[in-house]
Amino acid sequence: MKTKFYLPNNIFSRILLSEIEDKSNVDLDFLPSSIIAKELSNYKNSVGFIPSMDLITHKDLFVSAEIGISFNALLSSSYIYFKEEQESIDELFLKGDVTSNEIILSRILFKEFYDVEIKTILLNREVTDFNNNILISGDENFEKELFLNGLSFSEEIIELINAPYVNFVLASNSDEILKDFTSKYKNSFRNGHLDNYNNPFPNFPQTSLDFISVNIQHLVFDLEEQDLEGIKLLLQIPYYHGIIKDMIDIKYT
Repeated sequence: MKTKFYLPNNIFSRILLSEIEDKSNVDLDFLPSSIIAKELSNYKNSVGFIPSMDLITHKDLFVSAEIGISFNALLSSSYIYFKEEQESIDELFLKGDVTSNEIILSRILFKEFYDVEIKTILLNREVTDFNNNILISGDENFEKELFLNGLSFSEEIIELINAPYVNFVLASNSDEILKDFTSKYKNSFRNGHLDNYNNPFPNFPQTSLDFISVNIQHLVFDLEEQDLEGIKLLLQIPYYHGIIKDMIDIKYT
């Protein structure tokens, strides 16, 4: 029986998938990032990448200590765009493949770095201008070359916790299934990334492809101790800010 493998529908999970040579044992399904944890809870023979902050509400899931999607510099799946000539900020619109990471961590970032309490507002309409402060999550940042004028969300989180930003963790509701999946595929990500992304993503503008190629070294799939420390520090933040009552005990496997 094939293992159901849920992936966020973004460029970084597709890059990860391109590095797995034999996919015959998995049944692939690309989904909005915010619903993958729920799918894992409902489907036993499955693994998937969930936003790291989803562990707050899905404490029963097992987490791989060896595979994840981690950023350690400028490259990011989300970018923040500020409207011009403003003296203060009280609202931040969220658009795209928005997850618990962006919702929770953006508020904490602005409190920690700027000492302001912001209100986050989910935005469903198409953005044609930037008359509002907005965080965009997902491939739109690269498809439209928006990232050129944005602030890397990953870079901000890295500065906040002084550790890599593990955007997605590999999880499952089955310890056995997760161990088996990790054992099969953990060595797939230890030979480095591609040097050129024109072929996998022919519809992306060249500027975006060049940026990804130059910064791909800062994308990590095979987790190390510093990445695990990053997850720990990341999940402590909501506790220290009074968002959750108890520390999260991660069920690593």
